[in-house]
Amino acid sequence: MNSGNLLVLGMGGTIAGLATDPQKPMSYQAGQISAHGLIEALQLDSDMGPIEVIQVANMDSRHMNEELLMQLAWAVKAGLEREDVAGIVVTHGTDTMEETGVFLHATLGKLASHYRKAVVLTGAMLPANAEHADGPTNLRAALYLAKEARETQQFGILAVMAGKPCLARDLSKQHTHALDALVVNARELDGPIHKRQADLNLPTQMVWPWIEIITSHGGSSGRLVDMLTSQGVEGIVIAGTGQGSVHQNLAQHLILAAEAGIAVVRSSRTGAGAVFSEIPEPDSAWNWLSARDLNPAKARIALQLALLEANSRKTEDWQSIFATI
Repeated sequence: MNSGNLLVLGMGGTIAGLATDPQKPMSYQAGQISAHGLIEALQLDSDMGPIEVIQVANMDSRHMNEELLMQLAWAVKAGLEREDVAGIVVTHGTDTMEETGVFLHATLGKLASHYRKAVVLTGAMLPANAEHADGPTNLRAALYLAKEARETQQFGILAVMAGKPCLARDLSKQHTHALDALVVNARELDGPIHKRQADLNLPTQMVWPWIEIITSHGGSSGRLVDMLTSQGVEGIVIAGTGQGSVHQNLAQHLILAAEAGIAVVRSSRTGAGAVFSEIPEPDSAWNWLSARDLNPAKARIALQLALLEANSRKTEDWQSIFATI
């Protein structure tokens, strides 16, 4: 095993939640137990070594925001740069874990690889006091994954849920209550991880670009696009049907939005699979960009980061930056 301490960063979530009635686990309040309490309850063997715990937040992850993302990211960065820290585990609510995963991957993936460390996100679908709670098993697996990263060559921004380790970028919650909701379509880690994109700068400003998600559906009118445009929206992610297809009425309004300088990214509302460039919509002709395998929620985070990075580099080429994510 890797020598050095493990650092646990607590964000709250269901893993730290408590149900009023343990027999009815769907009715619970998130973020009731400290991350330190979660670690103590595991009664870990001595071979795990010292574990340091920092409570960044203790909340329901549906209320996640940009300020908390930055607080978490700077705590992760500080841990990666410490020689006495061998790996990092982040306990997080499942509702927005996929958004945090792609954010950390885009901004700290290369740094984690440079230091040959794993940052492992984990959480739970059942509260801590529910019968057969999944949190303890997930947390234990995350700790071991972070501890053994150098030996397995599996470093970077990772995640583990329902016994399945994966890249945090691959997380996508695709079921309301199944224990493997976040990893059902994630690619399992298989051997050493070598490839890493160039990290984007960690945001320093509290106000990020205003990006909204608009869903394409039967009867779409496009009036919402006009309203957002008039209010100063900076980017729009389309949650398209099927392979990212867009209703013709909505498409006409989005074409005009892109001509007005609003960043438009096309994703799919299906929940899994990739949206390919130019199929079925002519992205380049309309000045749109395909989100590839990023779902709408993750594409929104990626677009915010791309616009922030483009601004810092004083370039309008946000498309190339988005492609690195």
